Amino acid sequence: MQASHLHPMEEPQSTIPVLERLLLHLHHVDVMGKGAHPLQQTQTGLAEGVGIQRKHVPRAVKRLVEEGRVNLVLQHVPGHRQRLRVHVLTGLGMEEAKRIRASLEGTMVSVDGSEERLLDVIDSGRLAVLHGSASGQGTSNEGQREQKHAPLALAARLLGSDDEHVQAMLVELDDVNADGAVLLKGPEAAFIACLHTALTDAVITPDEEALLVRMREELGPFGGPLKAHVLTLLHDMLK
Repeated sequence: MQASHLHPMEEPQSTIPVLERLLLHLHHVDVMGKGAHPLQQTQTGLAEGVGIQRKHVPRAVKRLVEEGRVNLVLQHVPGHRQRLRVHVLTGLGMEEAKRIRASLEGTMVSVDGSEERLLDVIDSGRLAVLHGSASGQGTSNEGQREQKHAPLALAARLLGSDDEHVQAMLVELDDVNADGAVLLKGPEAAFIACLHTALTDAVITPDEEALLVRMREELGPFGGPLKAHVLTLLHDMLK
């Protein structure tokens, strides 16, 4: 996407909250909530689509999942061997996106010196230019090496296991990674979103950890779909 310089003519569109931008982006790329454009609905796609760094996506998505506006789907994405987490709007999320769009009706912006409707900018896939942040690549290789053990130990605690068992679980990924999409919603989706946030930044408060442990205990033994998401998440974070 070619960078554009957008100068808001009115204040509201320059400060669209991140959660609203995510809903607008998902509605734009997948208006029916079917995971129609999976590459643009992954974490990287969300970051690039709304103009935030990738490392900030999990915490924002966690909120949308907990509120029932987004579901998580493990889905094959072109160019990737393993299935990736694809973010799909629920009915509630689609209604919220429509409400946000209605509130922006008639708002004009200046893009490279030309006036355009804000909704036209969004509908042409240029939502990121409203804020212009690079999606970023996260921490350096050195930083990733230093932090590798922290997510592993944290994952073991949150899953009621130990480091060796978590490493052993990774070999099960191919067994549960069958063809087709694996949908999570409700409490299971909220658990994965919370776990993903914790493992992404390796920072979690005692209250957050207690909540995740309680959620895990309430879910009981992981069924196939949840286990697939857990193993894929561990693969992403710890390999």
